Amino acid sequence: MNQLYKFNEIINSSLVKETIKLLFKKQNTEILERPASFIIKLKNEPEDKIFRIILLPPRGFTSNEIDRLSPHPEAKIAKIEIKGGIKLDKKGFSLLKNVIKYQYYTTRNIKITGDEPYPKINGKYYQEKIISSKGKFFVTKENGVGFYHNLVNLSDEWVLSILEKELRLQKVPNLNKALKPLAKNEQKNFQSFYKKVLLYGDKIFQNDSQLVNNVCNFDVAKIIPPLIELLNVLESGKHEACTIFAIILKIGKNDNRVIKVSPLSRQ
Repeated sequence: MNQLYKFNEIINSSLVKETIKLLFKKQNTEILERPASFIIKLKNEPEDKIFRIILLPPRGFTSNEIDRLSPHPEAKIAKIEIKGGIKLDKKGFSLLKNVIKYQYYTTRNIKITGDEPYPKINGKYYQEKIISSKGKFFVTKENGVGFYHNLVNLSDEWVLSILEKELRLQKVPNLNKALKPLAKNEQKNFQSFYKKVLLYGDKIFQNDSQLVNNVCNFDVAKIIPPLIELLNVLESGKHEACTIFAIILKIGKNDNRVIKVSPLSRQ
């Protein structure tokens, strides 16, 4: 039975339906499919604090790949509550011991190596914790802990968790001034890139890698200001802000003379 077919059974189970009802009331929701997880969220989220449901399939994870950690520049703080496993014939969550592995770095200052935009598990700043059902913990803290992180389902069960995230001050990016130093064709390419980030989020690395490469090959001094402005993009669950952050770091691997960016600069 493939994962998507099983997901349709899970999402239509009475337990998940009741959880969605309790968390979101009667507001309109949508489902985002990640590489190895599913996110249930409001279609129109507040700009300060949001709640989401994370559904992890057996052996699923929240990052793009199991051995890489995603940055979260949009989050001020974020907490996870692991509700437990889902069985179609049960009305309550199954209590699972040592079910979620929280993989994280304890600092923002991680050097990216290789051609991938996100850091691999490596080095002295990497840590992990194993957490059971009903566990509550911070995945992102203001001091930088968990800025890069991944959640991994260690079990053969579908597991539901609830995310509570307090967002940094966000605004609609204003690119008018930042794009002026770019040539007309570069401005057009950048606007296309921005639309693709909104459409795909971090799937842009797979869906339109050539466009990403084009942007990365612009003059560094001219492309970094509009990219930093894009860190203000509203995050909808597709890792939009961390996509921009990853591209800045990707450019910085080759030329760090003009790149010094902190997620705190977005405020």
